[in-house]
Amino acid sequence: MLNFGDYIVFVDESGDHGMYSIDLEFPIFVLAFCIFEKSRYANDAVIEAHRIKFDYFGHDQIVFHEREIRKQEHRSAF
Repeated sequence: MLNFGDYIVFVDESGDHGMYSIDLEFPIFVLAFCIFEKSRYANDAVIEAHRIKFDYFGHDQIVFHEREIRKQEHRSAF
């Protein structure tokens, strides 16, 4: 049987990683990590994310996008 680890890691980036063509509208680069114990992720984080989606959108098919949240844009999920 395979021995999987106890943690799950999510990594995401935002911004422009280039040093020669910097976007003056968003001149930063962010690299973020989120590390969960698998049991806490499954029993807490997933459930809470679904609750937020159902509370605000009435379904869980919505996908959260950083740009839309940051710019307060609304894109229909239907």
